[in-house]
Amino acid sequence: MKELRKFVLVGAPASGKGTQGRFLSETFQLQTLSTGALLRKEIELDTELGRRARNYMEQACLVPDEVVNGIVEHWLSQTSNVSWILDGYPRTVAQAENLDHFLQEKGQGIDVVVWMDVSRELIEHRILERRECSQCNYIIQDSSKTVCPVCGGAMIARKDDNINAFAKRWKDFETMTLPVARYYEERGLVVKISVSHEREVSEVSRELMAKLEAYAASHEI
Repeated sequence: MKELRKFVLVGAPASGKGTQGRFLSETFQLQTLSTGALLRKEIELDTELGRRARNYMEQACLVPDEVVNGIVEHWLSQTSNVSWILDGYPRTVAQAENLDHFLQEKGQGIDVVVWMDVSRELIEHRILERRECSQCNYIIQDSSKTVCPVCGGAMIARKDDNINAFAKRWKDFETMTLPVARYYEERGLVVKISVSHEREVSEVSRELMAKLEAYAASHEI
């Protein structure tokens, strides 16, 4: 049975990547890199990287590859001997190819890609309800909650969580990120979870775990 240590999460905005990413992190003892959360933190700190990324993110545009690739490579260079999960990267086939090249040079590779395949209609509903902790980035689907249940920080709506911004992000997903899922699927690395209606988080997690166990059992070490 293959040991799963290097994970990639792929999915549209509000597809549940963050929630299932936490489940995977806890289950497999993974260190997590969320490029979106990292970039938002850089913006809050007003760093050079944050200033470069701010205009793109506020307009619901993808941050240029050279910026994102750089922070991911720096992070991976510091975690070469640990298990990890990438949430929100790669978002384009070019980023995926860059990641493959970077890992191959270090004698590593991706073990599995989890594809959260969620319908557009369901995601539009989630966009309006989503709130994120300003301190720990914990995410909930309940607009009535104002205090984070994890750390007590303020739960806020992201600036780009509105229907107009989402329409552009969905188009970006279909044209740029969906091909990433296909890219990995062609290589036999994908475990796909399809969701067309709202389900209990624990139910989705159980399905994901069962599929991962089957995937690992079908691959040699």
